[in-house]
Formats: sequence, C-alpha cells, structure tokens
Amino acid sequence: MLKRTYLEEREEKSMFKKVFKTLLLLFLFAIVTLAVIAFVSSLRYSKWKETELSKQGITCMSDITDKTSEAENLGATIEDKIKKFTLSDTKTDFIVLTEEEMLYLFSENFTEEGDIRVEDICLKPSEGVWQLYLKTKYKKVSVPWLVLDIVKDNIETAEVYIRKVHIGGLEIPAFLETRLREDLNRGISDGIIMLNENNFLGRRIDNIELLEDRVVFKGTR
Repeated sequence: MLKRTYLEEREEKSMFKKVFKTLLLLFLFAIVTLAVIAFVSSLRYSKWKETELSKQGITCMSDITDKTSEAENLGATIEDKIKKFTLSDTKTDFIVLTEEEMLYLFSENFTEEGDIRVEDICLKPSEGVWQLYLKTKYKKVSVPWLVLDIVKDNIETAEVYIRKVHIGGLEIPAFLETRLREDLNRGISDGIIMLNENNFLGRRIDNIELLEDRVVFKGTR
C-alpha cells in the first residue's frame, strides 16, 4: 500500500512537471510570437513613414507654419470667405476651401486635450476621399501617425464619414477600429447637425464635396 502511494506521488510529480514545461513552452512561444509581430510591425511602420509622407500630393501643416506669413494669410483668407458666404444675398451660395485652408482649420480646432497634443496634421486629397494624417504626443511620448480615410458619397448631402482608421500603414484590431471609427463619425455627424440647427453660418449646409484640391460647401437660406 505504501509502495503504491509512493509510485502515485512520483507519477503526480512527473505529470505536474510535464504540465509546467508545456505551459512554460507555450508562454515562451507566445512571447516570441509577440516580439516577432512587434518587430515586423515596427519595420513596416518605419518603411511606411519614410515612403508615404514623402509622396507628392501630401500637404502638412508643419510645412505651412514654417512660413509664418503664409499661415497668417490663410487665417485672414478663410475669415473673408466665411464672411462673404454668410452675408451673401443669394438663396444658394458656395464656399470653396483649399487643402491648405482646410489644414489650417483642422490645426485650429485640434486643441490640446489633457496630456494629448497634436504635433502635425497632413492631408492627402482625392475626389471623394481625403486622407487625414495626425501626429500626436501623449505627455512626452510620441505616438505613431494615425490615418483617417474621410469619405463623401456621390450624392447631395452634408454627410461625410470616416471609412477606415489606420496606424500608419498598419491595421488596427477590428474591435478597436470599429469603436474608434463610430465615435469619430458620431462627433462629425453631431457637429454638422449643430452647425445647421444653430444657423452659425446664416445658411443651412446642404452639400459637401471633397474634390482633388479643395472642399466645396453648398449653403441655402
């Protein structure tokens, strides 16, 4: 009886060691896999940053702010356009903003939120789809570029929406991307509704067109 108990104890210890070794191997495998994924993702992001942001057709706010007079002129030009749009006597009128002017508006409205600060904003416009690039910093830590695909369907409406959110050229996990995209789209929708309901521009915005080098807002009284 004692001998059988001793053998059982040895078998239990041996089984425990096997289970422990298996769990340890699985843990090490998971760590190595995550490390490889992180390394490959880092390489892909670095390559994306070197190639994507140097492409023609991308305009960044940092390029504009380097020319102080140009940035000041943009603010004055936008203010003048909005004033003419608001005071126009015609029933239907339009306000056209260039990509540089849109960048200026984005930079003025992306204020510092707590520990998050926007360092740079870039735009890559095309007809129907504008890509917005955001470079942020959390406290003293620089955060990778966030890319938003802003889309306007080919129908007359003031609705624009974000179709996709990326980190550089990398995909965000679906559940996180969906939640972030929905929150951003809700904010855009609420902003347009508030703009129209409060009649801030003296007109109702009926249509927004995203073109290759400008945005056109159609407003009616």
